[in-house]
Amino acid sequence: MVLDVQNKTYILLGMLFLSLVLLPVQSTQGYSTIAQTSSIILDPIEIKAVMDNDGLTTVSVNAQMTNIGETSVSSLSFRIDSLEAIVTLARVNHAWASAVIVEHDRYTEIVVDLGLLLDSNESVWIELGILASDFQSDPIIGIDQTKLISDFIFYMRPMTSLANFTFIAILPDEAMLSQESVVPLFPDMDSNFTDGNSLAFVWFTEAIEPGQERVFIIQYQLPNYESSPTQTFLLESILFASLGIVIGIVLAIGGPKVLYRIRRIGKVRFIGVTSEEEEVLEVIRRKGGSCPQKDLYTEFDMSQAKVSLLLNNLEERGLVRRFREGRENVVHIMED
Repeated sequence: MVLDVQNKTYILLGMLFLSLVLLPVQSTQGYSTIAQTSSIILDPIEIKAVMDNDGLTTVSVNAQMTNIGETSVSSLSFRIDSLEAIVTLARVNHAWASAVIVEHDRYTEIVVDLGLLLDSNESVWIELGILASDFQSDPIIGIDQTKLISDFIFYMRPMTSLANFTFIAILPDEAMLSQESVVPLFPDMDSNFTDGNSLAFVWFTEAIEPGQERVFIIQYQLPNYESSPTQTFLLESILFASLGIVIGIVLAIGGPKVLYRIRRIGKVRFIGVTSEEEEVLEVIRRKGGSCPQKDLYTEFDMSQAKVSLLLNNLEERGLVRRFREGRENVVHIMED
């Protein structure tokens, strides 16, 4: 279940090759879009993110695009906050369309060529398929060693107006919400369902304007099949074996355990905190797992700069995330 970086790379390369064969997708820097994003609305729009156990996320976008401006448009710009994304599908009114990938410093812009001039008050249906490898974090080992803890973060800052926006996130098979997280789900979901193998969570937002932000966070856990059952079996055997058998068992399992630990280097994050950082985390926990950053300034007998430095250190290690809501930053705890 531990994320295999090499396999993930091979899968991404394969999907990239497939997308280049099936779709006329290009990649460029500084591409100028034709459409005026302020004159476009996507209503309704559904985005579904399906996670797998290799750390890859398949994102599907289905939306009705309407030109609410006075001039015709011929393209749609869609922003996805990923630096490791490829387009696997682009359709306009169920017909294949071309798409251009515009690489920015912190996000990817996908420009879909409509293949027509969309006049004022006219609409078309847009379908996008995207494969990304940076929405899920590398797993860490849980406290009791029997599970792996990971998180999924999907950030929205649309380039066009959105209305009647539904976001669906589907966890990998056998995954469940993390029992070691203070707030495993953010924000509160509107509904959830399961197909028997995977859990799915649904959020609905009436409207998001260009530049506004929306973030979805899920902290989940997976079974760690390489953990304690073998050790428990060996321990029970040792209780009923002679000293010679005990030594043999120790020698037998010692080598594989060392190799197992070496293989996990670079794949699993180990996290420690200072006493001051733990105080900051404890305050956020008491406030329900999320709070405005300015509230933390009044909680401690230290400068705002010191509190900001502590938050920076915690954020670099993935323990908290800061998001913009309106005119202030909100701090959300990621791991306990």
